[in-house]
Amino acid sequence: MRLTDPNFQDTGVFSLGFLPKVEDGGLYLCLIKQQERKLKERIILLAILTVNVIPAAPIPHQSTLQLVASVIPNFAITKIIWVAPGSVSIRSEKILNIGTVAKLPQVQNSDNGAYVCMVHPWSNSSALFNFNVDVTVDADKVASFTNIKHGPMISTATQAQTSFPLTCPTVQGDYVLLYWLPPDIKENSSMRLLYQYDRWRGSTLRTEQSKRLQLSGPPYDAEAGSFSFLLTPGLKDGGLYVCKVSLNDNIFSQRTLLSVLKESGSVTTPSLLPFLSALLLLVPLVAAAVGVLLWRQKHISDRGIEQSLSVHSGEAENIYENPDDIRQPPPQGSVYMDLKPRGGDDVYKELERFLVSAGFRNRRSGRMAGWMWLRCVLGPHLQRIHRSPDQSRLEGRSGRRGWNYQPRSVEKHTDSILGWASTLWSLSYYSSPLLLCYLYRKGYICSSKLVPVSQYVGTMLVCLLGVACLRGWGRWKNSEYLQFISILEETKKNHTPANKKKLKGYDFDFSHWPSDFSWTEVSSPKLSKAGVSLLKPEPRLRGAADSVLNSVRTLPCHIISFLISHSFGRRMLYPGSVGLLQKAMRPMLQQGQARLIEEFDGQRNKLVACDGNEIDTMFVDRRRDGGQHGQTLVICCEGNAGFYEVGCMNTPLEGGYSVLGWNHPGFGGSTGVPFPQNEANAMDVVIQYAIHKLGFQLTDIVVYAWSIGGFTASWAVMSYPEIQSLVLDASFDDLLPLALKVMPDSWRPLVQHTVRQYMNLNNADQLLKYQGPVLLIRRTRDEIITTTRPDDIMSNRGNDLLLKLLQFRYPKIMTDEGIRVVRQWLGASSQLEEASVYSGYEVDDDWCVSVLQSYQADRDVLFPWSVGEDMTLEGRRQLALFLARKYMRNFETTHCTPLPAAEFHSPWRL
Repeated sequence: MRLTDPNFQDTGVFSLGFLPKVEDGGLYLCLIKQQERKLKERIILLAILTVNVIPAAPIPHQSTLQLVASVIPNFAITKIIWVAPGSVSIRSEKILNIGTVAKLPQVQNSDNGAYVCMVHPWSNSSALFNFNVDVTVDADKVASFTNIKHGPMISTATQAQTSFPLTCPTVQGDYVLLYWLPPDIKENSSMRLLYQYDRWRGSTLRTEQSKRLQLSGPPYDAEAGSFSFLLTPGLKDGGLYVCKVSLNDNIFSQRTLLSVLKESGSVTTPSLLPFLSALLLLVPLVAAAVGVLLWRQKHISDRGIEQSLSVHSGEAENIYENPDDIRQPPPQGSVYMDLKPRGGDDVYKELERFLVSAGFRNRRSGRMAGWMWLRCVLGPHLQRIHRSPDQSRLEGRSGRRGWNYQPRSVEKHTDSILGWASTLWSLSYYSSPLLLCYLYRKGYICSSKLVPVSQYVGTMLVCLLGVACLRGWGRWKNSEYLQFISILEETKKNHTPANKKKLKGYDFDFSHWPSDFSWTEVSSPKLSKAGVSLLKPEPRLRGAADSVLNSVRTLPCHIISFLISHSFGRRMLYPGSVGLLQKAMRPMLQQGQARLIEEFDGQRNKLVACDGNEIDTMFVDRRRDGGQHGQTLVICCEGNAGFYEVGCMNTPLEGGYSVLGWNHPGFGGSTGVPFPQNEANAMDVVIQYAIHKLGFQLTDIVVYAWSIGGFTASWAVMSYPEIQSLVLDASFDDLLPLALKVMPDSWRPLVQHTVRQYMNLNNADQLLKYQGPVLLIRRTRDEIITTTRPDDIMSNRGNDLLLKLLQFRYPKIMTDEGIRVVRQWLGASSQLEEASVYSGYEVDDDWCVSVLQSYQADRDVLFPWSVGEDMTLEGRRQLALFLARKYMRNFETTHCTPLPAAEFHSPWRL
């Protein structure tokens, strides 16, 4: 850059000259001053025009010519127009980050000449800048198209004289070619060109055979490069159709092998053959199964129970035993069916009593057998049979406390088929948006396709129904399942403690479990519609007109937030609610539940919350053990992928406490979805159950939470301030900073709106409403609730939770200096560093306790306290460090490591 006039001081000409680059475009300010006085000022907008010709000259014959013009900055112009030789305007499109593009596909010698790029500046619409571009076509060089991408072959059939969609590649192309190979011709070289459309030139080429063809309308748009054809074929129009779409000399091909069927009077009968065939095969099968069942029941009734129970030489054949235990010789004269025979006649009386309780009240009536078979068909999946520690070993298991249910061969295989069907349904459900889009683009969502598909689906459903009936037959033949289903039906009719104790010995689908407690038993049903109360973010004050305008302006954001939170957002926040994950964890969950029931005599219960969700809970009672912790109930709140079967419930359990665990809505046996309102409703019914059914006082309850469970735990102590204390392990103050960490920065406004409206886990705000003892446990290598990296302990959101709690409770101590020393203590990553910081300020624990006790004795004990108001700076520092150490303990591990029982302590009390 240089001055154009070397004598600028004499002439006063200050113009500059330079060779600009692309990045030099923009606004320039020229200011001339003399002795601090501005003489002249001018703002100059420099726009840089870049023109590209693709491919480079000379242009090969039959290739696609691309004329690209772009201006930097782009606001300097209103539009760019390309003009062909002869002053003919050609089609051009403005493409983001590229510029204004004009294309001439399949260039010919006639396309030689000078093309004009006409630029309309922004400042003055009447001004016009023209730039010429010379184009030369090489007639001797023909473009070769070797880069051809073939899509999968489509083989289908349609009726004559019925509109049929011919699918083309899904690229946004320049032009489309449709070829046809009749069925009686085998040579691909004999393909006929039926249709050609060039969207840039606006030209269409038709042939005699293309009279039955037309370009498809919406959702396709040929002018925008989205191509598809509608064909109304005759009988002779079958064969191979090839649709080729060109984009920048790249060819994309889609082949369709079409068979044309002759139209007949009835077209639905052939497609119903699979459906009718399945019915014809299934009906005799089910009828035979029911007939055998009824014959078997009549046979047992006529000939006596001796046919089912053989007693030879004083030994009883145990038809109810687990196959793994057949090798163990049973005690003589005993039958393992929870029967208690006292002699030969008593065996038959007990078995007859069982049959009567199972529904065979009229032994000669096959109708009762049919009802029992129906119950087996509709009954739940039985997984395990438990034996609690206090049950007698004489029940046939010689010290074994439980065993997995062993289905017979028919039940095992049919259950496997239904399990695979359920898994495929889950995969189809989660992938349905992509699957529907694919089918729509391929033209499968139309009346001609939906009818046969619906018939095939109906056939599959009928087949699955037949499989379910066979599974019921297998269950009906299994004595253990018969005994279980009879106990379940009796418990549903009479929910007595005795029946509940019998049902407790089985692990099965929790959806069939009878309700043990409902929120409406202790509260008014009228209050259950809206659910329990939550802390809401304070609304911004706006005028009436401004509020309406803002609501209209933010409506798209509300819709997007709703869709995000109710689709992948909820599943990202609570991955444990995903059905596929629960299926993968099922063996581990069953093992953990068996341990709680068989080793700790746990009691599984179903609670119904005010919103109708069913909550799966597990209670272990230690009050009769005589330990010092048994009289205290610890209610455990799990993490976002935690279940009481394998979660934090084991920590207080090993410490000798009475423990009540529960699963989030949508986790394990609980129903619903884990939104904040549903979470609070579930926590409320758990506390009501502990008070009204288990007999605990609020002052005997400790709430213990891990990770995201801090939300329900802090809500519980806020709503029930009489609760004894609160322990939060690896928890955070607010969800929003953690959500912003994992989402793109450009999504920040949307993430903020979504979290505050639908997933507002404001733990700190709820915790400040509680006046009781609190203990925070921080994981020093936490990789989940840190906002930077796991080794950055200062980004742990547990620090913010502690600071907010101390600032609220002790505002005179937690001044700027108090916050500084606490942050210094929080920055210590090991116990040695903590002790070094603590001793560096010479904290006197006895003096701190005496100061706080003196304040508590003389004044109101409700927080916030004004202690430290008239204290020296050194005294406030000591109190700040003392309180931080009492309210928080460090545990040197990662986020998901189970907390040992030795690290579980009661919070500090003054």
